[in-house]
Amino acid sequence: MTIATENLEVGQELPPVRKEISFEDMRLFSMWSNLNIHTDWESAKKAGLPAPIAQGLMSHAYLSEMLTQFFGKNWLQGGTLSIKFIGYTLPGDVITTRGIVREKVAEGSATRLNCDVWCESLSGEKTVVGTASALVD
Repeated sequence: MTIATENLEVGQELPPVRKEISFEDMRLFSMWSNLNIHTDWESAKKAGLPAPIAQGLMSHAYLSEMLTQFFGKNWLQGGTLSIKFIGYTLPGDVITTRGIVREKVAEGSATRLNCDVWCESLSGEKTVVGTASALVD
């Protein structure tokens, strides 16, 4: 079900998506057979990390899930997403995707919603920040 419409106001929050990050999911996402900082405790420790870290593309996928739920087909037919990784996610972390409508811009006969988006840990620390946009009906 699409939530976004041209009638939404600036400041509208996007419904969040919450994910518990398990080591098994991290390894599956990163191909179990590759030993690296995403799949192997020893490799992560050698790199100076406290534990294996989730691939950034996992957070990207969770943001895309939130945006698909919010914009519906319009997200899939021309949405944009630009993100920056500013932290990392460890096994057992809980990540919540969040977003807020920053502005509405007329684009031909349609309206584009520009949003600020981010992922945050259970403690509220942002791990990913960025922007997203899509047209709305």
